[in-house]
Amino acid sequence: MALFKYTALDGKNVVTKGILEEPDKTAAAQKLMVQGLRPLELKPYSGESSKKFTLPGFMQRKRKKISRIEIDFFTKQIAMLLNAGLSLDGALRVMKNNSQEEIFREFCSSMERKLKEGKSFSEALADYPHFSPMYINIAKAGEEGGILPAMLDRISEYQSTFQELRQYIISASIYPLILLCVGVIAIVILITTILPRFEVLFQGMGQQLPGHVAIMMSVAGFISNNIIISLLLFFGPIAFVVWYMKTPEGKSLYHRQSLKTPLLSTFIRELETTRIFRTLEVLVNNGVHLATALRICSGIAVNEQFQSLLNKATEALKEGQRVSTKLKGEGLLPSLAVDLLSLGEESGRVGEVCGQIADHYDQELRNRIKKIISLIEPAFILGIALIAGYVVVSMLSVILSINDIAG
Repeated sequence: MALFKYTALDGKNVVTKGILEEPDKTAAAQKLMVQGLRPLELKPYSGESSKKFTLPGFMQRKRKKISRIEIDFFTKQIAMLLNAGLSLDGALRVMKNNSQEEIFREFCSSMERKLKEGKSFSEALADYPHFSPMYINIAKAGEEGGILPAMLDRISEYQSTFQELRQYIISASIYPLILLCVGVIAIVILITTILPRFEVLFQGMGQQLPGHVAIMMSVAGFISNNIIISLLLFFGPIAFVVWYMKTPEGKSLYHRQSLKTPLLSTFIRELETTRIFRTLEVLVNNGVHLATALRICSGIAVNEQFQSLLNKATEALKEGQRVSTKLKGEGLLPSLAVDLLSLGEESGRVGEVCGQIADHYDQELRNRIKKIISLIEPAFILGIALIAGYVVVSMLSVILSINDIAG
């Protein structure tokens, strides 16, 4: 098989460029014509040409998938263009021709080709790992019901909701992290730069230092004289923990223990509850069967304990049992959420109730983050002040005692 770079015209005389993999030039031309394209130029293509790119171009070529921002843009724009009366392949063509990003143009062009080959929109999306099962299932429900633009609008709202929550958590964490970094840097400078100078002074006076001060000076001297070893001793355990957390055993251990840690467990439960019930709301309200919606949610949940719970609930529903009964028995989800879901099952308003549950715990989560941040900031300030204050007071006490002896 060989690669061929082509330039062709589609049915509306719009120039299209791309790369094909076929046995020979004739087969490549025939494939283009089957796809409804008229070849203008067809020549062998070698990946070695990528070496001629400048650095920015090279960096663009290395990017293998479209970003989260581009997925959000794709969803909003294609919904708007479909609502304006364009066909699906026409909307993809418009986005391709107006995009400045090569990877996004290639994605739109590929989607357009898949549609011309006879695939549905949801089937074409399923070929890309960038799109979640929830996204694909809602798009499929929209195709089957003839309301794809409305379903894409719902997906866009869903993505915006979770992006807003994610940005809220990140922005709330920035100041405490900056505070922690500044404090650590200040303490490191104090230990590695200032304390060694005091050590020289004390040695010159020939006085016996108090035990705790002698230990502190020894630690400071070791750190200042063995920077690389000190960094390895500090960052080594952190790197090991991060590596272990990525292994199946470490991930499973973290998922179990995190639900037993007082503050962390409440945060994780509310976050998972918000994520699960928001997804259920969107899926059920858009015609996805509850069993399918639960299965999709099991892939969206991050904690393995919640994934297992949702899988059990899916099996229970298939056996004719009520979902709320199975969810309540495990004790992972808040009792209020499960009780409200039970009422939704009885009244036949599962989607609406799931939305109310998600709204409630979304607000609870935001309030809890505010409280945690309000406690973390003074805790960091107090901790840094105590460490720095201890070092300074210890040095001053030694200096004053030496002055008293000399006096």
